[in-house]
Amino acid sequence: MLFIVSGNIVAPIGIASMYGLSTEMTVEFVSRTFIVLAISGLLQVLFGHRLPINEGPAGLWWGVFTLYSNLGLVLFGSQAETLRVLEFALIVSGVICILLSMLGLLDRLAKYFTPVVTGTYLLLLVVQLSGSFLNGLLGVDSIDGKVSSSMMIVSTIVVIFAFLFTTHNQLKKIGIIGSLTIGWIIFAMVGYADKIEVPDKLISLPEIFVFGIPRVEWSIVPTVIFVTLLLITNMLASVKIVESVFKLEHVNFEKISIKKTGVLMGVGQILAGLFSAIGPVPISGSGGFIASSKITSRIPFIIASSLIIVGSLFTPFITFIAALPPAVGYAAIFPIFASMISLGLKEIVNAYNVEDAVRKVGVPLFAGVGVMFVPSQAFSTLPPIVSSLLSNGLVFGTLIALFIEIASKRDLEKSKTVRIP
Repeated sequence: MLFIVSGNIVAPIGIASMYGLSTEMTVEFVSRTFIVLAISGLLQVLFGHRLPINEGPAGLWWGVFTLYSNLGLVLFGSQAETLRVLEFALIVSGVICILLSMLGLLDRLAKYFTPVVTGTYLLLLVVQLSGSFLNGLLGVDSIDGKVSSSMMIVSTIVVIFAFLFTTHNQLKKIGIIGSLTIGWIIFAMVGYADKIEVPDKLISLPEIFVFGIPRVEWSIVPTVIFVTLLLITNMLASVKIVESVFKLEHVNFEKISIKKTGVLMGVGQILAGLFSAIGPVPISGSGGFIASSKITSRIPFIIASSLIIVGSLFTPFITFIAALPPAVGYAAIFPIFASMISLGLKEIVNAYNVEDAVRKVGVPLFAGVGVMFVPSQAFSTLPPIVSSLLSNGLVFGTLIALFIEIASKRDLEKSKTVRIP
């Protein structure tokens, strides 16, 4: 449960800050987002892919919210109007996802997610996340960009504790809880933990269309279509990663229905639009968590998701969770995401033709990592669709790997056809 919370708390708080939401509205936004994520996770584990993969705020939607926090002022008049347009965007995304799934297009795409593509995705994911992790752990100030030496020392201590928990056989399963608890105590002792405010309300039920009735803006639909396709790519990669972890751990699992998974992913986007939250996506970090904790059963995940839904209705719980220092969350899950490097390398090494796999990985890794070092402002003059693609090295590199794999398979099929007398 704490793994889910610690990995998902940063995005809603960051978006709420961008749009100038009050403290009360921020707490409610976090609450609604957690409820949508937990419901989406339950739907998937019970009726979709049936794997213990937690849902998190999609980084792509985070990017869209960030992009339109400034662009929306020009296009739609205000941030309040922009949030109404984004509600519309989420609902449209869900409908598109459901239609693509029902038409069977996701099943065709899934066959191209070979070890080369999933391995590339994992390596790029770790590289992209490493910047956010280190900025958070080092206490880099968002205004002057300077490192806080004292926070760096405290964060390092918490990371060491986190690694000690994950390497100890008996403490491994409570590694997240232990790391968060010790980290929060240490941060509180040195004055880096915010004071927890006592809320006025005990229970807060989620409302629909909090920002107003969705505003229909067809100009955003091309961006939504592109984002939806990328979300589907992320979803397929996450499912393949956890599937690979289960195989490495010799755990039996039911055959995965990509169609059902895609339909329920669309339902998740629609729920996010209805409840004015952030669109969910299966988190690839679940693979690292399962590999390090050895928790492969669905029962703990179902219990944790149910507790999050119930807990999110209680304002004191959400207020308490929202007070978690981001650096503590980063430190606690640092070992889990670091272990994903080995998962990515294993995927590539386990390919049918290792030499061919290593050759294919080179270009997408080089291009994906390279794009990460280009300032995002450099793409500001380009259309939003192109800007969204080029400002995300993970997506850019994965798409290149996917195109290479599709081209290779088609060439192989053509060569087989030519050989037939």
